[in-house]
Amino acid sequence: MKVTVLMTLYDKGPFVEEAVRSVLEQTFARFELLVVDDRSSDDGPDRVRAIDDPRIRVIVTPENLGRAGAANYGFAAACGEYVAILDADDVMMPSRLAKQVAFLDEHPDVGVVGSWLNALGQERDKPLRFRTDDTAARALILFGTPVSYGASMIRRSVMLTHAVQCDPAWRYPGMDYLFLLALGRHARYANIQESLTSYRIGDQNMRHERDAMADATVILRRVFADLGVPATDEQVLLHRYFFDVLPTPADASTVRALWRWRTALLAWNQRSGLIPQDAFEASFRLRWDRLFYFFSDQGLMPGILHLWYGGRWSVAKLRYLLATCVRRFRGRGVRSAAVVG
Repeated sequence: MKVTVLMTLYDKGPFVEEAVRSVLEQTFARFELLVVDDRSSDDGPDRVRAIDDPRIRVIVTPENLGRAGAANYGFAAACGEYVAILDADDVMMPSRLAKQVAFLDEHPDVGVVGSWLNALGQERDKPLRFRTDDTAARALILFGTPVSYGASMIRRSVMLTHAVQCDPAWRYPGMDYLFLLALGRHARYANIQESLTSYRIGDQNMRHERDAMADATVILRRVFADLGVPATDEQVLLHRYFFDVLPTPADASTVRALWRWRTALLAWNQRSGLIPQDAFEASFRLRWDRLFYFFSDQGLMPGILHLWYGGRWSVAKLRYLLATCVRRFRGRGVRSAAVVG
């Protein structure tokens, strides 16, 4: 068997038929679809079994294992040389398997290949893009996942040879992120530069209505521990700004501390050699630059300090900083007038 498409299923009955049919409509023929029912409480498994196709294999976990445990159960049962992941509420483009198989066949050093993503359930003009090659993708591992797990195809021999699996005790969001970091210790990343999967956004997502700040803190503590990054509790909390989670309020002392943490991380990576340094510095520049507007909205001094440390002044940024100061001044004036009145 060339490919096992692995789909873990738990209470996604309204979406699973569309997901399954997107697999069955692939232009590539040498695959099995392995659906792992993690003891669903809805009719999702029955909907899958009602689809009469010999390529579908449904297995049931002995108990509810959670997303990580169900994925491991599926990895152990997979027969394919490659394992393609598809969440039970997502959709494959018809050419996805063919293009990812061709890529892995041509690049034996790559252990996992992903793609860009389109969004289902909301309007989005542009796809969610991921970096092309290993160096560019690896430079992002402290800022987020280098490859989309739900759009990935994995070389199963890497998992078997190095005993890579998901942490079965992990019940937070981020299981896929930790798993991909573990794979990256033994093989290279890549992403095909087109959208081959559409992911569904909605209240069925694991992250829906969760505390993003708390989840990011737990995930980052684990990531730093797994990668050997020395970090205090304060530095873990600071790193959330680079992780697209923006705690408020923030002031000038936050900017100073965040710049010191950035400098410490660059020095650590220089010593460890985990990430290509030039690519890591370039990723940090992008992350730092993106924070300018956030810090400027927090106050004049945070905005000025951000520009000072980053050294990337521009007329457009100065205009934005001035405009935010004027808005704050006018807002205080309105509040003061209301109090006097």
